[in-house]
Amino acid sequence: MKRLKLAIPYKEELFAGLEWLLEAIEWAYGDTYFTIDTDVIKLVEVKFRESPEKVIERLRALHQVRDVRAFPRNGMHLLYIRASLEPQREQADRLFELQKKGLVIFESGTFVGGESILSVLCEEELLGEVVRTFREAYGARVISVEEAEPESSPLSKLTKRQAEVLLLAYKSGYFNEPRKVTLRELAEMLNLSPSTVKEHLRKGLKRLLDETLK
Repeated sequence: MKRLKLAIPYKEELFAGLEWLLEAIEWAYGDTYFTIDTDVIKLVEVKFRESPEKVIERLRALHQVRDVRAFPRNGMHLLYIRASLEPQREQADRLFELQKKGLVIFESGTFVGGESILSVLCEEELLGEVVRTFREAYGARVISVEEAEPESSPLSKLTKRQAEVLLLAYKSGYFNEPRKVTLRELAEMLNLSPSTVKEHLRKGLKRLLDETLK
């Protein structure tokens, strides 16, 4: 496994209408997304410089935003945004097609100096295609490439599909109380049946517990 750090430059077409949001956020971390039909769901941990209520009100006024909420989390907020993919459909489709070819995990993201710094975990054989896709679609530059040390990661104990299902379930709030997504919604995101997703969750969790408690 390889871990890449990529820098994506600010582009007007990529962040159109959101320049003010970069100024309203002190920091952002853990940019996670998945799709439902023609929408993208984004979950980001943020610390606001100004009133969260004002930021939410301005986000709701954007034509591509369908829903937005901010959940308080120990001095910061979990920002939930559901928006239309159509303005950047081509770039998004390239990333989703890439994920279908193997294990490609977008681990975290943050804004630094006018760039979005993204950490990506991928299988070694996909490294070249991951770099090429981000360069062509977003004008990204590679900051670093390193070994992911699989022996230190519990993900290395899972099959590729188990890791994908568990990560998506965890990042999208399936294990929260109350749940933020349902089993059926997870199944729709993964193009699997609910029973298949449930079985991957059960086997994946059992394998993690076996490794942890043995």
